[in-house]
Amino acid sequence: MKIKGIISGLLGLKRDVGKLARKGKQELKKHNVEQYIPEQIKKRVAPERARTTIGKRILKIVAIGLGAAGAAAAGIGAVRVVRERIIKKAVILVGGGRKALTAGTGFNGYLLRYTDLDGLEDMIDTLAGNAFTELILVPMTVINGYEVDRIKDIAAAKRGFFEKISCAGALLTSNDDYEAVANELISFADGADEDTAVVYVGKGTAHHANASYIALNERIKQMGGDNVFVGTAESYPDIDKVESGIETGMYQNVVLCPLEMSVDAELDEIIGGEENSWYSRLTEDGYNCGCYMKGLCAYKGVRRLIVEHTKAVM
Repeated sequence: MKIKGIISGLLGLKRDVGKLARKGKQELKKHNVEQYIPEQIKKRVAPERARTTIGKRILKIVAIGLGAAGAAAAGIGAVRVVRERIIKKAVILVGGGRKALTAGTGFNGYLLRYTDLDGLEDMIDTLAGNAFTELILVPMTVINGYEVDRIKDIAAAKRGFFEKISCAGALLTSNDDYEAVANELISFADGADEDTAVVYVGKGTAHHANASYIALNERIKQMGGDNVFVGTAESYPDIDKVESGIETGMYQNVVLCPLEMSVDAELDEIIGGEENSWYSRLTEDGYNCGCYMKGLCAYKGVRRLIVEHTKAVM
């Protein structure tokens, strides 16, 4: 027992010394994210935590990927396309952005729309009332958790009103999805110096699908992303687990990024808030932190996967 106590004490002393050293280094350099983040990453870091949501940009990207006419996908002549065709099919992107977008784009005989989960039933009812015959629901979520379960429940309840209702998978569904997303996150961090860790933070969930975060973290490490970490605010891997990895890797700088499709006010505070956030915790522990507060829809490879998932169920 004495030996265990001595070892525990030594480990604690090592952590404390590391924290003091990092804090001293910060005080000498004066905390400034622009000064600490490597040039390749700095261009992407928004010190004032710029926010982004899923919006018309994503609607256009999906429309183009699904074969929309260039003019219609770019918002030129979209109304005319919808007006001239008798459109009875719709693709609905179901996300968690700050506002539901009701503007639609016509493509290949489909109407493309976006809504948050709370507005999904009303949108489906409206489409049913307008004699739509086919719906494709695309969850704008990272994992197949409670939100996807709810979307499928709604689809099952409304099935009798349509000839066909299909539901695509979340971002992390197939084995290929994990590899594609891992590659995208590793590519983002490519070029960071040996002192910088890039940490992706999701909300996490009690749903069994939370294991997807663990699996993604493992895939990233298998693919050589030693400086890339995945964590969750409400589940596992938690901040203690992630910080342990950062400490083991002897990183001094940390770039915090959202691991959600879009960034809401809650996630903004969890990651970059002034108090009780990942930013404040890691800063207090002596790390030089910066936040890149843009959702995964800002990543080209992620948008490509959304298109692929949609095509798979058409």
